[in-house]
Amino acid sequence: MNTKSLISFLSLLLLFIAPIVAEESCKTDTDSLGKEYPLMMDAMGMDEKYKQIKLNLPSLSMLDNEQLRNMMQLMGPNYYWPVKNGQSPNQGLLILAHGYGPDGDLDLFNSLLDFNADYEIILSMGMSMMTSRHIECSVKSFKNQGVETIFIVPISSTPFNTLVRQWKYIFNIEDNYSYADVNVLDSQLFKFIEPISDDQMAKEIILEYANEISNKQEEEVVLIIAHGPVSESDNIKELRIMDNIAQYISDNSEYSIVKSFTLQDDAGKSIRESNVLKIRDFIDESSKQGKRVLIVSNLMSGKGIQKSIEKDLNGLTYTFNSKGLLTHQKFRTWIEKSIMK
Repeated sequence: MNTKSLISFLSLLLLFIAPIVAEESCKTDTDSLGKEYPLMMDAMGMDEKYKQIKLNLPSLSMLDNEQLRNMMQLMGPNYYWPVKNGQSPNQGLLILAHGYGPDGDLDLFNSLLDFNADYEIILSMGMSMMTSRHIECSVKSFKNQGVETIFIVPISSTPFNTLVRQWKYIFNIEDNYSYADVNVLDSQLFKFIEPISDDQMAKEIILEYANEISNKQEEEVVLIIAHGPVSESDNIKELRIMDNIAQYISDNSEYSIVKSFTLQDDAGKSIRESNVLKIRDFIDESSKQGKRVLIVSNLMSGKGIQKSIEKDLNGLTYTFNSKGLLTHQKFRTWIEKSIMK
């Protein structure tokens, strides 16, 4: 076989192999609810990812690989979950979320069943710390159905955190990964929507949640507690967002004080403990002044760190509306408005 014939043969072979390789990368295990779990990477690949994570997250640098592996397992798997087939197959909605446990994930799934029928919808769940395969497979599923535009919706209260930056890295918006290096996707199909932050819909939802547990606003104070980012620079930016929400609630109510705090739940132990102490001091002082304390949050799910917050505030007197934003009708309104923009 001459060189020219060999090149032609190899080119034809690649045409057959490429689809097989692509399909192989999206082999999944499917559970009874329709969740798709892509096959895991090999152990050698995982060890390299662990090194990168420990470099990027100093709070984890003291863990060995086995401890890090156990921590990852507690976070839950990365998977994708088709919600429904839309009536207009050329538009897709890819919902990115880090996962809220089986019940919280099901709440999110169910909340989207009556979403605008013009969109194919897929949930892509997981921290995406060591893989983007669940996201890759979501995109391939859209493409296989002829979707021409994919709106990427990150479920996060703020863009100022490592998770959103990792997602942006995956979609070739950020230059650097924030956890570990994973496959990057780049396509004209993608339209990335910024997180809800202090959008009008977020303000209205949180005010509504405060009002649901209020008796007499003039005699009450409202605390808005956020999960919070790892770094202090991001924390300052998120507090500005939180203060905007607090100002809106204050302007549209009779509450005596509206105050925002971040836990920085994934930061170092001393940082988180310091934030908890500030929250406890505020509640204690408000109670001494005869004020009834109401607590709300901008947490996405009602099944996130709420139990940890209750444990942090043990022994104090307060009323906590633990609802998350994502199951509220106005959250879906925010998604539709963002798409239209």
